[in-house]
Amino acid sequence: MDLTIITVTYQSIAYIDLCISSVITNTLKCSYEHIIVDNGSTDGTCELIEKGYLHFVKLIKNFENRGFAAANNRALKEAKGRFLLFLNPDTQLQEGYLDQLIDRMDSRPEIGLMSCKLISFHGVPDPALRPHRFPHLFPYLLVFLGLRPFFCTNHPKFRYDAFRDDLEQEVAVVRGSFMLTRKEMMDKLGFAFDPNYFILFEDVDLCREVKRLGYKIVYSPEVVCIDFWCRSFLHQSKPWKYLKMAKSFKTYVRKWHSSFHLLWIIFVIPFGFIVRMPKWRIQTSLRELKKWI
Repeated sequence: MDLTIITVTYQSIAYIDLCISSVITNTLKCSYEHIIVDNGSTDGTCELIEKGYLHFVKLIKNFENRGFAAANNRALKEAKGRFLLFLNPDTQLQEGYLDQLIDRMDSRPEIGLMSCKLISFHGVPDPALRPHRFPHLFPYLLVFLGLRPFFCTNHPKFRYDAFRDDLEQEVAVVRGSFMLTRKEMMDKLGFAFDPNYFILFEDVDLCREVKRLGYKIVYSPEVVCIDFWCRSFLHQSKPWKYLKMAKSFKTYVRKWHSSFHLLWIIFVIPFGFIVRMPKWRIQTSLRELKKWI
């Protein structure tokens, strides 16, 4: 089999229909399977899949939310394809065929991971969806202190200057929304994503691992995909998002950076949480007041 597509769902009923349908449409020649691992959704995601798509996908149910990395790793054990595509449930393939990227990786064995052109639901490129550099410590210290947004894509140590969306190029980090990689490489690593991550930074970590093994990471505009962008994550409370991001970033720094950097993170994260709490409480109170009015 050429390709195994792996999608992890959690409260994904609003988008999973678009995702599965687009896979069926945009896979032309290659033989493939689509494995969906559900992380304990209660919004009818599994029921929708079972009702309309069991002929096209294999559904694996977790009865609790085990996190993005753990769910992908469970699917990896079932995968039969030579290549793996990690595809988020809130995505919709638009242009081009997955076969094109598979042919490219077959002809260029030095490529370990490929991504496509991700666009927003408005149909235009979004800087937050583009490939970027490996994260530096300082911009994220500002994030945790509340001095920058969660996704600080405009920082010069994060973004690529004058990135061209229409040009195939080697990059450092691509989003986990769409990652095409080699099964044999995953077997070398022993996982799809490091299980120490629950959500966030597992894609950055995988890019580090790919580079460590000596492979290239390539962005290709041949395939275009809408990324509706972490909808299930964005709906969570701000304290929850802060703590999940903080835990994952601490895991990333511990694995790839020095003890000195880790000490900074251990100090800043609790301080930043305390600083942000009054603002979160005010925002929550205002939301409740609007409901009452």
